[in-house]
Amino acid sequence: MKDGLGRHIGSCGPLNRNFPNMVPVQGGEFLMGDFGPLVGEKLPFSINQDDKVLHKVVLSDFSISKFKVTNDDYNKYLQITGIKKPPINILVKEYPSLQKDDYSVGVTWQQAKDYCQWLGKESDKNIDLPTEAQWEYAARSRGQYLPFSTNNGNFELGSNIPEQKKLDEYTDGYGFPIYPIGKYPPNPLGLYDMGLSGAEWSNDWYSTDYYSHSPVYDPQGPVKGNEKVLRGYVGGDRQYALTIFRQSSQPVPKFAGRDDYQKFGVSPLFVFRCVINK
Repeated sequence: MKDGLGRHIGSCGPLNRNFPNMVPVQGGEFLMGDFGPLVGEKLPFSINQDDKVLHKVVLSDFSISKFKVTNDDYNKYLQITGIKKPPINILVKEYPSLQKDDYSVGVTWQQAKDYCQWLGKESDKNIDLPTEAQWEYAARSRGQYLPFSTNNGNFELGSNIPEQKKLDEYTDGYGFPIYPIGKYPPNPLGLYDMGLSGAEWSNDWYSTDYYSHSPVYDPQGPVKGNEKVLRGYVGGDRQYALTIFRQSSQPVPKFAGRDDYQKFGVSPLFVFRCVINK
């Protein structure tokens, strides 16, 4: 249903779901990067080298999705806009639980950005993917020294993240760290599954040395690049779940090294959430 200005209202599932679930984040100053040397045993948390330049960042106020965008949200968006449904990843075909409504949707970077910007167009708000700095600031509950974006800053199997047995149950035996949204406690800011249950797209291009010359105020990432920044747990070492751990991928990720997107689709591990910029 549309209003007199041609905007979707009422039955628009993504709009109804996402706006009540946007968490306001008061902007402020924080030290971005591997803060391990400042706390506890004074040792780095991350094995990466691209996060070692601690640098001051000052962010404006914004709001961020409490949950990742789900299959249900994305399917309703496709239905409303008439956009063709993307190819289904071959793993998703094999493990049908991953297609359930309350699981986060796996998409390319551009598909994620298009979804967020569509929400913005429909609501007359400035909505986009989070910048890398916004994501880390929110994951760390306004820049606190929290290694993991859980309820207590720790990575505790069976308490604030699922054990392997539970992951097998969630994924039809597949066992990857993907599970329905909202199953485990949020971080202190009230955000669910930040840095968990898949790697989240940010708006920024990736550069190994960006932290050495990042602007202080509302950094937007490099002007250009070949890969986009991702943040979050994709299985294996818990390093990937660190609030400071940087990853990257081509905007259209390859599946197991293969670049035939139409044939293989996008892994369910490439997920996202949106922000409203003030």
